[in-house]
Amino acid sequence: MAEKKEAVKQDDVSNLWNQRATSIPISTYAKETADTEKILVFSETGGGKTHFYLQLLQYLKDVKKIPKEELKMFIIFPDRPQGIVKLYGLIPKEYRDCIDIFPVGTYEETIKATATAVEALEKHYKETGRYGWLVFELIENYWTFSQDYFCREAYGTSMAEFFAQMQSISSKDRAEKRTAYEAFAGPFGGPWPIIKFFHNFNWIDKVKRMPYNVVFTSELKEEDNKDSIFSDLGYRPAGEKHTQHKVDTIVYLTHKGNTFLMKPFKLTGFRRLYSQLDVTDKNPYQVHKDALAKLEKMGHKVSKMDDIEKQANIKPPKPKKEEKPTNPPPEKEETKEEVKEKKPEEPKESEEEVWEV
Repeated sequence: MAEKKEAVKQDDVSNLWNQRATSIPISTYAKETADTEKILVFSETGGGKTHFYLQLLQYLKDVKKIPKEELKMFIIFPDRPQGIVKLYGLIPKEYRDCIDIFPVGTYEETIKATATAVEALEKHYKETGRYGWLVFELIENYWTFSQDYFCREAYGTSMAEFFAQMQSISSKDRAEKRTAYEAFAGPFGGPWPIIKFFHNFNWIDKVKRMPYNVVFTSELKEEDNKDSIFSDLGYRPAGEKHTQHKVDTIVYLTHKGNTFLMKPFKLTGFRRLYSQLDVTDKNPYQVHKDALAKLEKMGHKVSKMDDIEKQANIKPPKPKKEEKPTNPPPEKEETKEEVKEKKPEEPKESEEEVWEV
């Protein structure tokens, strides 16, 4: 019986070469996803992460003029409920019935909530033709959920209980100064590839491929990698370290007293980053969009097609060099009348002006 099952499995793999997939024209793919966003907003506690995406709703109402029938947002929320309830007043009244929250506390609840939200967003798109929003608060919690899920599946106990047991065993041998996380050490990288499978392949990699708008929020974690884009800051978004590669935009929020600041670390589709901006008493998402508009006006935005080709490592063809004539015609001297008619060139916008949002 086992031999028969193995034979069927081998036949299935070999038959993959006899099956065909359906392709999507790259122009269609770019057009359908051009206006959707995958954003990661990180800051210390109280830096304005929740405020950022709730003010996004005000932008959709005031600037995009999206009617309430065409808006849908799901928030997957592992934090204390008071954190978002206290900011309830920031949500435009027209949109308050368009937002649902999934409180989660485990890996299983996260997967179920994500699948349920995606199903509803798919239905919403079919009915309205507009992509909705999916928000994941405090992404570092989902990384912890994945580790806890592994411990329960592999050892039959929660991560906290497993670490407590291992720490107790380790502390008995004082000659070896081990941490609880070293209990995960083992052949082939220990369980980390499996935990990454739960977190990445089985969850966030699916989310990043979805056409819907997605916002992740995160607290800070110290960054000691000198090659990191966050090395000058000294902090990176908390959670699984490769999350930064799964979003298009990364924005850092901070505050000094009553002054709130915003700085981008990644803007996919742009050749430049705007510098740190003061968002005190302003809509931070609106400020972000205005800064992007200025970058585009200055010619720093690449087309969606250029960006896709860049990510696919497709190099554009080299432009042909224009052949200069061996005997160029003599330049024509301007008459006095032509000189008078010439208008002075308008001064170009300085690159510094892009920061004055």
